Amino acid sequence: MKKLLFCLLICLPALTLSAQDLFFEVKVDVTTANTSETRVFTNMENSFRQFFNERKWMDNEIDLFERVKSVFVVNITGIPRTGRYEAQAQIQSVRPVYGSAYESVMINLADRNLRFDYTESQPMVYTPNSFNDNLVSIMAFYANLILGLDFDSFSELGGQPYYDEALNIARSAQQQNLGVGWEQFGNQESRYALIQSILNTQLEPVRRGLYLYYRKGLDVMQEDPDAARESILEALKNIQKANKLNPNSPFITVLIQSKSDEIVSIFTEGDLQVRRQAYEIMREIAPANSEKYEVMIK
Repeated sequence: MKKLLFCLLICLPALTLSAQDLFFEVKVDVTTANTSETRVFTNMENSFRQFFNERKWMDNEIDLFERVKSVFVVNITGIPRTGRYEAQAQIQSVRPVYGSAYESVMINLADRNLRFDYTESQPMVYTPNSFNDNLVSIMAFYANLILGLDFDSFSELGGQPYYDEALNIARSAQQQNLGVGWEQFGNQESRYALIQSILNTQLEPVRRGLYLYYRKGLDVMQEDPDAARESILEALKNIQKANKLNPNSPFITVLIQSKSDEIVSIFTEGDLQVRRQAYEIMREIAPANSEKYEVMIK
């Protein structure tokens, strides 16, 4: 699935969609499901794509090139009955880096607990502060989560309205007992746990770190790489402090998993003292991958 996700991201600029704020590519994969049906899944792909791309998610107006590019890959794993599906999904979003052709992966996470009903040509309408079915709630949750991260990267805590909306969706889904993936307790990988972690005031430095990492870091890498690495190091220090207060936080876990390869790449060059500090922080907050970080201090 990761190879498919990468290919879809590479192909995104060539797509022409009637888009508003989001620029999602969607793939529904049925290779592991016991079915010979194809039409319903083609319809499902189109419906998902339209849901993400043809809705106005932001209050402010943006240009076409400013749309937030993302991928939603759904792997159908079971069909308990007609119209009901069990699945896993991979969700990824990227952010362009100023002054370069590089696109940085903001988040890359797996949702292993998708269970939803879908009928061909059914309308998919999201209404804030109202009842929405499980499928619509899942997709609206990730749309708002991605927008929150993107806005945080351009201004300090700028993603707050989108995180608040994602939390409202999670609370409503949990109260309506929409099923697995929305648990408030007992499942650190649930959508509820993730958004609750993001909005934990003790993890606010992590959100501020997104601004340091992107706007003060990657966006100035071309003109002043040393200053950029200093800002990115400061972002890592923010994460380190928050991690001591909240070890195994879902937000930090997902963020580091999504960014670790890029962080290693950033700190394979530059001042050795700065690189060593980044190396020690990464070893502390994500020790399972310690060997991967060795290249940062060579």
